[in-house]
Amino acid sequence: MSRLRRLWREQRLVLIAFAVAVGLTLFFGGRMVARAIYWADPEHRQQHPEAWMTPGYIARSWHLHVEQVDAVIGISNGPELVGSGPPTLERIAEVLNVPVAELIEKLDTALPQLATPDR
Repeated sequence: MSRLRRLWREQRLVLIAFAVAVGLTLFFGGRMVARAIYWADPEHRQQHPEAWMTPGYIARSWHLHVEQVDAVIGISNGPELVGSGPPTLERIAEVLNVPVAELIEKLDTALPQLATPDR
């Protein structure tokens, strides 16, 4: 305990920087592990598109680039299209003035053709 007190007295800035570095490492490392576990689950791979999903989520689920999913939907950039908040299929459909079921149908048809068979 006396070592820690001595460090705090003599090297306070270094100790604070080290604690911040450890905290950031734990935060981002934990996030990485959580995402790896989530996407490793077979239930999250090649999911049927739903209204709450974003093009980015669908792209990750199908191992595609988000630009490919955007092209199927008929948009160039989802986040800019819908403004603030996540660009869900439901919000994109509202902006494009089409039923969300139509977007989901387009995706259901195109996604299996875009996905590579080895994944």
